[in-house]
Amino acid sequence: MLSLSNCNFASIMKKIFLLALSIFMSVLMHAQGADVRLPRFFSDGMVLQRDAKIPVWGWGKAGETITVTLNGKSAKTTVADDGTWKVFLPKMKAGGPYELTANSKTISNVLIGDVFLCSGQSNMELPIRRCMDVVADLVKDYSNDNIRYIKFPHQFNYVRPNDDVQALPWQNITPQNCAEVSGICYFMARELQEKYGVPVGIINSAVGGTQVQAWMPHDVLATYPGYAEELQKRKYHQENWVDSIRNLENEAGNAWENEMRAKDTIANVWNKEGYDFSAWKSVDMFSNWSNNKNGSYWFHTTVTLPKELAGKKGLLRFGAMKDADYIYVNGKVVGNTTYEYPPRNYTVPEGVLHEGENDIVVHLMSQSGRPNFTQGKLYQLEIGELTFPISKELQMAVGCTMPRKPASTYFVDTPTGLYNAMIAPLQDFPVKGMLWYQGESNLGNTGIYASLLEGMVGAWRKQFGKEFPVVIMQLPGYMSKHDQPVETGWTQIRHQQLIASQNIKGAALAPTIDTGEFNDIHPQDKQVAGHRAALQMEKLAYGEKNIVSGGPMPEKTAIVNGKAVITFSKTTGVLKGKDGNKTLNNFAVKIDGKFQWAKAEITGDYTVTVDLPNGASEGVIIRYCWDDYPTPSLYNADGIPAPQFQCPL
Repeated sequence: MLSLSNCNFASIMKKIFLLALSIFMSVLMHAQGADVRLPRFFSDGMVLQRDAKIPVWGWGKAGETITVTLNGKSAKTTVADDGTWKVFLPKMKAGGPYELTANSKTISNVLIGDVFLCSGQSNMELPIRRCMDVVADLVKDYSNDNIRYIKFPHQFNYVRPNDDVQALPWQNITPQNCAEVSGICYFMARELQEKYGVPVGIINSAVGGTQVQAWMPHDVLATYPGYAEELQKRKYHQENWVDSIRNLENEAGNAWENEMRAKDTIANVWNKEGYDFSAWKSVDMFSNWSNNKNGSYWFHTTVTLPKELAGKKGLLRFGAMKDADYIYVNGKVVGNTTYEYPPRNYTVPEGVLHEGENDIVVHLMSQSGRPNFTQGKLYQLEIGELTFPISKELQMAVGCTMPRKPASTYFVDTPTGLYNAMIAPLQDFPVKGMLWYQGESNLGNTGIYASLLEGMVGAWRKQFGKEFPVVIMQLPGYMSKHDQPVETGWTQIRHQQLIASQNIKGAALAPTIDTGEFNDIHPQDKQVAGHRAALQMEKLAYGEKNIVSGGPMPEKTAIVNGKAVITFSKTTGVLKGKDGNKTLNNFAVKIDGKFQWAKAEITGDYTVTVDLPNGASEGVIIRYCWDDYPTPSLYNADGIPAPQFQCPL
């Protein structure tokens, strides 16, 4: 019979009790940890703003004690009855990496540095992979663990502000992972981090094709004429509005696509063995081959290759086109794009190309507006260092023509929706500054754009509790250069951006008028754009006093000896003409209600003199670079162009 002494029994029972207590505490802590939740953008690799109180917030079980710790500093609170909690950690200097803990929740690899909020539309989103023809050599060998980037996916809510935001993981910068990083954000952050030596965090909350109204809170937008009535519509109050509309539109869109596939006479025959393309019509790809009709169009061309290139990997560049496409090389699909803007740069895998004639077939599907190929883009096959141009003369067959595809609602571009989903959830998260690149989608209501932008910035600053600096990118050159002075939506938006930069305290304009592409609303040169954004941030956010951060800015205009003399601010640099030429172009003068070109020249370090026809002196307005795609001629000695501007006398 087994017997235990009282001493041994007590010792065993004590061990059992301690083990049970340990298990209980572990389960309890796990349960507490499971109840504690932080915003999604509070995640591994994040950057927190230095020299500012750090808010940390989240959700948990009512009554639970929350302890937040970072870099040896702690703060405690109790979860409120509604399940929310928030603490503030003290100001900290730049440094890291650290661990941020909230009870058993741990966020690793946290840096403290400078955080920038970058917002707007597609040019703010445009990733490095879309800019590689210009920036490839700049990014191929560059890594920086002290730059961290986070992108918020597209999301919206018209009914109310969200309490959290969907977010992709924070990432550092390497040649391997930079492809999806915004080009302008990449180059601005890189310049600032290298200059100041502190970690830089970029929050990219931008959505292509959106108006400024989508980024404004309900109560602010309602103060503008017409919007109080707009915001009474059911979409802003009815939870299932999006689903009800989307279901109807998807049904109509799918029916259109099914009809196009059923009517297409080419889709199921062109790839049969021995198919003869000779019956297809010869067309100039840049002509109006569609007669402005939507539908399914097929194009064929060939590229002849020597034996030594057979089987090699290639890059097929087929410009851009409206709207969607599939491209085949020797019957193998090499790429497809669903909308008009992206360049069609498709990799041709090894083993597809062969000696002799290689067939290229383009299936273009036009849904809305005149189908076309974009002139001025690259149309060629590249194999290593060798280039094989594609003739503009293509063979074409019409699969079918169709009416315009039924419209679908672009839900993210509805007033207040993006503010509620992509800005409001940030609460008062501290940022060093804000970069804004938007305006392309506001061409239809240019007259109040500056006022709307001022209202938006004011609302954001109120939410964040700080009058943070704002840099506004002025739109680049795009579309046509006109023989005579013009007034267009594009020029009006540029003017409104300048007005907003002057009316908003702590704001500045970064001109990009010389970096545009006439045939692409998304210019690739985001390195120059990022550099100019960084210069303005250096002045506004970092307090640099002895730098020229923007282009020449006019201060006053006067009549001297029958000519207009424009005096520019000394803080925007000594004037310099393009290529050192003092004679300037793109100046126009309004006399008797009409603008006409005028001669202008640099006549001093800070002055430009403009001829006034017929000695006019009253009611005169002088404009510079007032065109969609002008040729800038006025710069400063630092190489920054003057923005589009006008000077009334």
